[in-house]
Amino acid sequence: MQNLKMWNYFSLPWVGFAISFFIVFFFLAFFNEVDNSFLSNKYLISLFFNTIILSFSSALISALIAVPLAILVTFYKFPGHKFFNWALSLSIAFPAYVYAFIFVGIFEYASPVSEYLRTLNIVLPSIKNIFGASLIMSMALFPYIFLITKAQLSSVGIGIFKAAKSLGSNDVKAIIKVILPSLKPTIIAGMALVIFETISDFGGVSTLRIDTFTVGIYDAWFGYQSYFSAARLAGYLVIFVFFIMFLTKYFIRDNNIDSKTAEVFQKIELGKIKQTILSLICLMVFIIVFCIPFTQLIIWYSSDSDLSFYDNFYLLVNSLIIGISASLFTILFAMALSLSFRNLKKLRFLISISTSGYAIPGSVISAGLLISFYVLFDTSITLYGIYGLIICLGLRFMTPAFNYISASLSNIPKSAENALSIKPRDSLKAFKYFYLPQMQPAILLSIMIVFIEAIKEQPATLLLRPVNFDTLSTKIYNYTSEGQWEMAASPSLILIMLSLIFVYLINKNIDLNKNI
Repeated sequence: MQNLKMWNYFSLPWVGFAISFFIVFFFLAFFNEVDNSFLSNKYLISLFFNTIILSFSSALISALIAVPLAILVTFYKFPGHKFFNWALSLSIAFPAYVYAFIFVGIFEYASPVSEYLRTLNIVLPSIKNIFGASLIMSMALFPYIFLITKAQLSSVGIGIFKAAKSLGSNDVKAIIKVILPSLKPTIIAGMALVIFETISDFGGVSTLRIDTFTVGIYDAWFGYQSYFSAARLAGYLVIFVFFIMFLTKYFIRDNNIDSKTAEVFQKIELGKIKQTILSLICLMVFIIVFCIPFTQLIIWYSSDSDLSFYDNFYLLVNSLIIGISASLFTILFAMALSLSFRNLKKLRFLISISTSGYAIPGSVISAGLLISFYVLFDTSITLYGIYGLIICLGLRFMTPAFNYISASLSNIPKSAENALSIKPRDSLKAFKYFYLPQMQPAILLSIMIVFIEAIKEQPATLLLRPVNFDTLSTKIYNYTSEGQWEMAASPSLILIMLSLIFVYLINKNIDLNKNI
């Protein structure tokens, strides 16, 4: 472990900064006067109600979509099962705020679809409500549950499923009695992730006219310029997030599955009628969550787009700068924190806290940074260019990078590490020739995930971007806030295509690691 000490010099400053930030944020949020006219009890109750109902309903609907689909593509053989195995996860490239304006545009009264259906005496319902917002959030977020459920099912193995059937259970009973109980920890963890992503959304709920805490924080800061009110709302939201984290850990305790002995068999063959039904189910979902919204964006872009090539290139370059900078910054500290976590047992708790920002919405972290700099230094963090935004994204997305890299290090046997003949002064050699090869797949995966999340992040970018610095996500918000769906199509398409490239690379990376 002596060859890991040098990484403490990189990790400890991050731990100190992150812990200090959380302490200062909570002090400023709950020990300062706020605008009671803005934060009325009625308004707070409305924010709590909307946030709770939307997040939990989105998680439930996402699970109802994702789990059956994961079971179908994992256990059964039918036409297109290999295609749907990865295609059903493509909607993860669509941010919720893009889905929101697409379907609002499709369902609005003056849309061509609505006008045509009215000739058939069919009136489309409004989606600007909690139920409509839940459906839209679910379309964007169900791949999170779909992917981890597939991974767990592959780990458990189809042998357990077949064993249950051999005892006289049909497919449905075997799934209900055997498979679903084994998936309980995975499903709960996935639903928690959907809840965190839902409460972090800003652009989607703004388009759908749903007042949640993220909307309240933005309105308090920019609308009312009530900075401590924004901090107070952010503090309430953090408490809610911690409560969800506690519930998640409570319900999945002592439910870990030992899958090392699981056997994998060939997928189950079905009759032609059942095969056709399964193919149609997967195809219908794929059309709704990917084909229709993607086609609608192309139609809008083709019909009316005043953005020049230079405008699109400018937005793309800025988004790439943010994505690359945030991913490299985050990965550097994630590596140091992972190595220190392995070396410094006494500081593992503090390191864990400093890397728990993913559960905290970007609006909360950005509001915390803004108010902290305003109070402590009498200045705005936005005056320092994109550095404040990079720090915010690092705090937000350190969690997945740290978890992946730490997991890769846990595979290193202690005996092999203790047998290192490299001297402590040769720590760089130990890192280059021993630790880095072990971490490399996790580092690449982490870079891609942080990049995608960073370019899609909207509330933090809106709050912390420098003046006249637009990205794809901020430009989408500017257009959608004014109902300019056609104008929003161009940056949305670029953002989605960029995300799709990295989604493909992530899937390829995962497949390669499986083969290895």
